Amino acid sequence: MTRRKLLLISGAWPLARRALAASEPRSVSFPLGGITGSITPVDAFFVREHFAEPEISLESWRLRVEGRVARRLELSLPDLIELPVRRIEAVLECAGNGAGGAAVSNGIWDGVRLSHILREAGAAPEATSVLLEGADSGRLMQDSPKLPYCQVIPIDKCTRPESLVAFKMNDRFLPPANGFPARALFPGWYAMDSVKWLARVVVLGPEDEPSDFLKSGMDKMYTRVRDRERSRLTALAVKSAIAWPPDQSRLPAARHTIRGFAWTGDGLVRSVDVSTDGGRSWASAQLDQPPKQYTWVRWTCPWSANPGDYVLISRATDDIGRVQPPTRDPVRKDGYELNHCASVRCEVR
Repeated sequence: MTRRKLLLISGAWPLARRALAASEPRSVSFPLGGITGSITPVDAFFVREHFAEPEISLESWRLRVEGRVARRLELSLPDLIELPVRRIEAVLECAGNGAGGAAVSNGIWDGVRLSHILREAGAAPEATSVLLEGADSGRLMQDSPKLPYCQVIPIDKCTRPESLVAFKMNDRFLPPANGFPARALFPGWYAMDSVKWLARVVVLGPEDEPSDFLKSGMDKMYTRVRDRERSRLTALAVKSAIAWPPDQSRLPAARHTIRGFAWTGDGLVRSVDVSTDGGRSWASAQLDQPPKQYTWVRWTCPWSANPGDYVLISRATDDIGRVQPPTRDPVRKDGYELNHCASVRCEVR
């Protein structure tokens, strides 16, 4: 064992000992107003689980790579650490995060490019997609069998340079709730595809059927539904959220600073506008730093608040020309991609 592997085991072992299975899946998020910088602290990162967190032994955990490959791989966490590591800052958002909701976080991730792992395994040229399977399992629907959580990702996204098998977040090994020992990371896409507790990577060809994905009913989830049309969710929709003041605030008459975050999928946030009168008039917010791809950007807007009742709204625009809509698209029949503008009501006295 190399010194690097020994240090890895000693550093990650406390996490492994704490990775005891929870009895129920969790849904936890924290107010965005508590985030003072652009990076979400590890202990304030949102958690969404379909199934309860699994028990994982670091000594026995292996990431298996199989399917349409020339060489099957079994990679331990020390094996991953020894591969070329890439660092990327990226935001993750739950596909069901509400308008103005807090199920969104931004972190700095370290991991190995999924494309590198696929290349090491000799993924077939005719590969069309990759099935990613987690170590957690359960019944997704009442009549479905108990199966591992899995997602199917197009090969084009898997081989992009930003797509990772991540093992660190904010310079620490992944917390158990965020996918220890390793998870998939697909910056710019909704978080359900960034499979946690990653256990298996299966390369699929054009004729291969992802049987567990279909049997579990996952193919029926995370789809846009417009009348009878269905399409799979992928890239994040352009969105902003007001972090301060919180909804239903009572504030003194004074000069305040409205602040929040904005993000988008494949492009860059270009601007954020803020209204204090329910959308009748708008003022430009200031972006606190130059926008970067795949991350959110903090913004602020000064507000001279006189006594009265106010409805605050923020609206983001990206460089592709997409504008955050004022209301939910009335033809949508699903509960995803809730990127319409959220209202924050304040009483100033």
